[in-house]
Amino acid sequence: MVDTVTSPRASGTAVRELEPDAGPRLLHEFFARAARQWPRHVAIEVPPSSAAPVRRTITYAELDRKSDALASRLGEVVSGECFVAILLPRNSEHIYLAQLAVLKAGAAYVCIDPTFPDTQVEYILGDARPVAVLTNAEGAERAKRIKPDLGCVLDAIAWAEKCSRHTPCAAAANGTRSVPATSPRSLAYAIYTSGTTGRPKGVMIEHAGVANLVRGDLATVPAEPDDRIGQNSSCAYDSSVEEIWSAFAAGATLVVMDDETTRLGPDLVPWLRRERITIFSPPPTLLRTTGCANP
Repeated sequence: MVDTVTSPRASGTAVRELEPDAGPRLLHEFFARAARQWPRHVAIEVPPSSAAPVRRTITYAELDRKSDALASRLGEVVSGECFVAILLPRNSEHIYLAQLAVLKAGAAYVCIDPTFPDTQVEYILGDARPVAVLTNAEGAERAKRIKPDLGCVLDAIAWAEKCSRHTPCAAAANGTRSVPATSPRSLAYAIYTSGTTGRPKGVMIEHAGVANLVRGDLATVPAEPDDRIGQNSSCAYDSSVEEIWSAFAAGATLVVMDDETTRLGPDLVPWLRRERITIFSPPPTLLRTTGCANP
């Protein structure tokens, strides 16, 4: 297990257990609840950009089915408390599918930004010791080159496309997969620091802590199913957690901003209007570039 990671459990800080009637106790249970209530609602929307000119959407039902099937595939390598690394670009819907699948498989995920240098990717892979890496074709080649002793390296995008074309993948999600023994004290994910002051350090987050965070966010900013929540943070950083899981918990649509738009400054406001974004939580530095009078 990761030896440079700290968590409330490891550091001796008490984590308050959730009350029995407090709602979902596991991070992915927020999504499961929304998928049951609003299966046809769009869960993720990726607007057109110069890199991908076609708008892409996936409903809660589709995302639930595909993540169940991928979780079934991961069940072949997941055993006990372990990590699965995700090396995918933020502007791909597959990175969010992968996070769900890892949690459903009973593992914890660690997202690695593809823009990280090879040395940082190598360190995280070596430190987290993931039982699998979910990536794309380019990432698979890179991961194997950086760390040849990796076990399971899966092109999640190719896998998802195959799953859409063939019924066996869908069949794996129809009640045949055993439910992993995950509790609120189980790890949900780990996030690594940039390592600017030395080696990157990982922080392990349990389901109990992040479930409380999501619940608190919904109480502070009550999102609704018709909300469109902008997603602009790298999934390798903790700011992305609130964007992603607040949307999934509310049955809202997570609208993924392309990398060019995150650097637009004043032109960002027209994008927000065009995409009908109702909830947006950017860093203050980005707000200042938009020309807002009171960022």
